[in-house]
Amino acid sequence: MTECHSSLRGSFVFPPIFITFEAKEIKSFRLKHIIGYSVVIQFFLLFSLPALSQFEPADVVRSQERTMINGKIYYIHTVQKGQTFYSICKAYGVTQEDVRRANPEIDPAYLKEGLAIRIPESKPKVAAAYPENREDFYAHTVKKGQTVYSLSKKYNVSEEVIYHYNPWAREGIQADQTLWIPRKKEMMDLTETARANDLFFYYSVKEKDTLFAIARVYGVEVADIIDANPELKDGLKPGNVLKIPRISPASQDLTDNTDSIAGSEPCQISGEPVTHNVALMLPFFAEFSMEEAALPADTLTEEGTYVPAQKQEGLRGRNFAEFYEGFMLALDSLKSTGYSVTLHVKDTERDTLKVKKIVKELSIEQPDLIIGPVYSEAVSITGRLARYQEVNLVSPLSTRHQLVNSNPNVFQVIPSRQAEGIALANYLRSYKKGRLILIRSTDSTSMSNSWQFKKYLLGSMPTDSLGKPLYFKDYRLNDSLLTVLTKVLSKDDNNLIIVFSDSEADVSRLVSRLYTMALLYPVKLFGMPSWQTWKTIDVNYLHSLELFLITPFFTDYSSPAVKRFLLRSREAYGYEPYEISTLGYNFCMLGYDIGFYFLSALRQYGKNFQQCLDQVEANQLLTRYHFVKSGAGGFVNSSFVLIQYKKDFSVEKVATLDGEPVY
Repeated sequence: MTECHSSLRGSFVFPPIFITFEAKEIKSFRLKHIIGYSVVIQFFLLFSLPALSQFEPADVVRSQERTMINGKIYYIHTVQKGQTFYSICKAYGVTQEDVRRANPEIDPAYLKEGLAIRIPESKPKVAAAYPENREDFYAHTVKKGQTVYSLSKKYNVSEEVIYHYNPWAREGIQADQTLWIPRKKEMMDLTETARANDLFFYYSVKEKDTLFAIARVYGVEVADIIDANPELKDGLKPGNVLKIPRISPASQDLTDNTDSIAGSEPCQISGEPVTHNVALMLPFFAEFSMEEAALPADTLTEEGTYVPAQKQEGLRGRNFAEFYEGFMLALDSLKSTGYSVTLHVKDTERDTLKVKKIVKELSIEQPDLIIGPVYSEAVSITGRLARYQEVNLVSPLSTRHQLVNSNPNVFQVIPSRQAEGIALANYLRSYKKGRLILIRSTDSTSMSNSWQFKKYLLGSMPTDSLGKPLYFKDYRLNDSLLTVLTKVLSKDDNNLIIVFSDSEADVSRLVSRLYTMALLYPVKLFGMPSWQTWKTIDVNYLHSLELFLITPFFTDYSSPAVKRFLLRSREAYGYEPYEISTLGYNFCMLGYDIGFYFLSALRQYGKNFQQCLDQVEANQLLTRYHFVKSGAGGFVNSSFVLIQYKKDFSVEKVATLDGEPVY
C-alpha cells in the first residue's frame, strides 16, 4: 500500500508520476487539506532514473505534428533524452540520408534533448495488394508529371475505373506510388452486379462515420480496413472511398447498409463486464508551492472559472482538486455496481510542453475516454490525438467553439453564450402579452451577445392573441437610461426587461432603481448567470422583484440527490462543497456530473457512444445535458435552467431551456 500525502495549505511537491487507479480499490486523496486517503495504485515513473537511462534506449513515439515545406510533407519530431539519430529514422521508416538532407544544420552524432527535426514523410509503400488475383492487374509505378487522366488514356480505361480500384487516388497521386490497373474488360464494369465479384466492398465515408462503426457493419476488424487503405494514416475523411475486405463473399449482402453508417448501430446497453481505460487531465499545479505569486487576473476568466484577484493567492489548483474529488465520488458510485475503470491522472498545469509529453504517453496508453484538459490551448493539442485515435475527449470548462467545430471527437460541457441568448429567446416566445425591453452594457461582450439575442428574437417575435408582434425596444445601460426609466416603462402592461450585462456596478444601480418603481410599474426582470455570485446587490431587491436568471447549472439544495452528495462529501473529505461559480456550478459537483455521465455512457454503449447520447442513463446534480452536433465537428451542451428568486427568499427552478435554434 502506497500513501500519497499533500496539502494545499503549505508547501508541497508532487512526485512526477502518473497514477493508474483500479476502480475496485479506489480511495480518493485530497489536494486541498492535509490528506491521508490511501490509494491502491500502480505507479509508473514519468522520468526514468538516471542510472537506468544509461542502459535502456529511449523509445521513439512518432509525432503527429506535420508541416509542408516547398510542397513536401515533413513530420516535426522533438528529440527526447536517450533517443539516437538511428532510432528516430527507424521509427519513421526513412533513411538517415533523407533526414540529413532535410536538416543540413544538425550533427547526427550530437542530438540535444528538445531539438526539433524535420522528418520527410516516407515514400508510399506498394499499394495494398489484391490477394489471389494480382495477375489480373498492371502494377503501374507513377512517374513525375503523370496524372490519372494520362494513365487512363495510356491503359485505355476510364478514370472512374482507376479510382474504383485505387480510391486513395482521388486525393491526388504522386511519383513512386503504385496504381493497380485492371487487365480484363469485365473488371472495368463498375455496375453493382459486377462489383459483387471483387475482393472488396467499396464504401464512401459519410459525416459522423468511424472506423469502428464501419467495421461492425461489414463484420471485419478495424485493422483489416486500415491494412487495405494505407491512406488512413491521414485520418478518416468524409468523401473517402474505402476498400472493405470481403471476409466471406457468400455472406449476406451488406451493400444496402452503406447509405449512412452513422446511426446504424442500435443503442443496446452491453451487459458484459469490461474494464475501460480512462485519462483525467487537470491542472493540479501539484509541483508548485503555496507561496508562489497569484495567477494573472485573466487566467481563469478565459475558461469561465473566474476567481476575484484578492482571492487568487494560494488557490492554484484548488478548484481542480475539488473537481477531482467529485469525479472520484462518481467513480465510486459506479464501482459499487461492478464497473471497473483503469484511471490515468495527469497534472497538466498550464504548460503546453508538459501537455505534449502527456499526449505522447496517451498515444501509447490508448485510453477509451479522455476527460480534460481544461485550458483551450491544451484542449487543442490533446484534441488532435483524440481525433487521430478516434477517442472521445470531454472539455470540462472551455467555451471556445472553434475547438469543437473542427473535431468530431470533442464534447463541450459548458454551453456557449450565444446558446444562452437563444435559450432565453425561446422561453420569451411563450409570452402572449407584455413589452419586451432589452437593456445592454456597452462592453464588447454584452453588445455582441445582446445583438445575437436580438437578431434571433426578431426573426420570430412573440405575438399577442391577435397575432400582432409584441412591443420591442432596446437601450444601453447608462446613467441617462436610469434618469428616463419612467418614460421607458409602462404602468399598464408587463415590462419584460432583459438585461445583458456582467457589470455588477451598472446592474446594481439598475436594480435599485427598478426596486423603487416596482409598486407603480409591473416588472419581470431577466438577468445573466454571473448575477448569482454578486455580493454588492441587496438580495432583498432580487427577491422582491422576483428576478429570473438563466444559467447553465443550478444547485437545488432541497433535492434529495444533492443532500446525499453533500453527506458523502462530508464523510469522504470532511467538508461540504458550497462555492458557486459565475455559471452556477460547484467544482466538486461538476466533477461528479461529468464523471458519472460520461463514464455511464462509456459503460453502457462503449467508446463510440456519440449516437446514443439521448439514451444515456445517468442521474446528475446540476443539470441534464443535451448535446447537439456542431456541424461536422463535435458536440456542445445546449441545456440551460431558468431559476426564479421568490418573495419568500427561496430560489426555485422554473424551467429547463434549450439553446438550440428553433425556426
